[in-house]
Amino acid sequence: MIISLLDRLHRIEAALAAISYVLVTGLLLSGIIARELFSTTIWGSEKVAVFAAVFAAFLGLTLATAANSHLRPRFTDHWWPDPWQKKVARGGDFFSAFLFFGIAVVTGIYVSDTFINEDRAAVIYWPLWPIQLVIAYSFLSSGVRHLAFALWPKIKPQAEILE
Repeated sequence: MIISLLDRLHRIEAALAAISYVLVTGLLLSGIIARELFSTTIWGSEKVAVFAAVFAAFLGLTLATAANSHLRPRFTDHWWPDPWQKKVARGGDFFSAFLFFGIAVVTGIYVSDTFINEDRAAVIYWPLWPIQLVIAYSFLSSGVRHLAFALWPKIKPQAEILE
């Protein structure tokens, strides 16, 4: 059940990240075409492209967590005796879950303040809080994944290590 849920979540996050990058590409390309061929601009396109890129980047955090592909210092891999490796990895997942949940709370407060203050994006004047929700979501999603990896270590993907 948890594997199915995390897999569906991964697919949705990957699709949204891909759509966001398609949007970034389309907006930037159309802005260049409008400027070069028609001597005009598409109002707010650069700002929307930046927000779409930020959206995709934060979803990238969840995708990296799902694939267990974060950059990490490999030189620490042999600091612990071999029999301890699994317990250390599990402890690392619990710690990461705790850390990500804490950051999710802080970013949730930040988004809440943005909502209360009715902050708006410059140029396009859109409310910022819906755009910022992806920040809190990405930390929450990564925290849930690390907690799942800590509780059920067998569902954690093996990290691909390039030599």
